[in-house]
Amino acid sequence: MEDRAFWHFVQTTVRMCLVFGIGMSVSVQLIVVLDIFEKELFKPGRLSHDNLYWKQNIIRACITIIGLSLAASGLSFGHMVSLTGAFSGTLMQFLFPAACYLKCFNDSLSCLQRLGVWVLAVCGTIFGILATYVTLLEMFS
Repeated sequence: MEDRAFWHFVQTTVRMCLVFGIGMSVSVQLIVVLDIFEKELFKPGRLSHDNLYWKQNIIRACITIIGLSLAASGLSFGHMVSLTGAFSGTLMQFLFPAACYLKCFNDSLSCLQRLGVWVLAVCGTIFGILATYVTLLEMFS
C-alpha cells in the first residue's frame, strides 16, 4: 500500500509541475503578441499612461492566469500547443509581417503588390480563425 501511495504522490506532483509549466509558458509564447498589443493599447491618446508599468503587468498576469486555468482544466498538452500556435502563429506569420511591410513600404508599392499583401493578411486571418475553431472543436468534443 505504501508503494501505491508513493506513486500517487509522484503522479500528482508531475501533473502539478506540468500544469505550472504549461500555464507559465503561455505568456512566454505570446510575449511578442502581448508586446505589440500593449504598444497599440497604450498609444498616446488611447489610454492614460499613469501607472503604465502596473497596467502592463496586470495584462500579463491575466494572460498567465488564463494559461494556468486552461492547463489545470485537464486539456492535453497537444491541445494547448495547438491553440497557442493557431492564435499566435498566424499572427506572427501572416498578419504582423504584412502590417509591417505595408507600414514601411506603402508609398513605394504598386497596386498589385499592395493587393498581394492584403490577400496574405486576409488569408492569414481566415487560417487563424479556422485553426482556432478546429482546435476548440477537438478540445471540447
